[in-house]
Amino acid sequence: MGALESAMSAKVQNFDKRLTRIVRKHRSMSNGYGFRVDKSGLITIKPKRAKGTSPIFILFMVLCVGVLFKAVALANFGPAKYADRLAPLHEGTVVEQAGAWLMEPGVVTYAVSGFVGGFIN
Repeated sequence: MGALESAMSAKVQNFDKRLTRIVRKHRSMSNGYGFRVDKSGLITIKPKRAKGTSPIFILFMVLCVGVLFKAVALANFGPAKYADRLAPLHEGTVVEQAGAWLMEPGVVTYAVSGFVGGFIN
């Protein structure tokens, strides 16, 4: 009985390894796949590598969201009230002054504010 159990155990382990390999390949192909032709003419399917997001793209998106936030606030309050809201931050702590500097409207903020203002009002 011992030899039969060890033979079955080896077959189960072999099956588990094969199943793990198939699942891993299936997950990698969820990102997409391409077809390749070998030297012998055999067509094989190769998974495409996942492309990561660039840190520059992430920084660009954060800047866009920040400008959009400032533009919506500027369009909502108006330039005079927006400046009144920033005034206390200019006399505050270093962190508040940095926030006031970041929230100062620029040329891009005014342009986006003019565009967004049509949707808000």
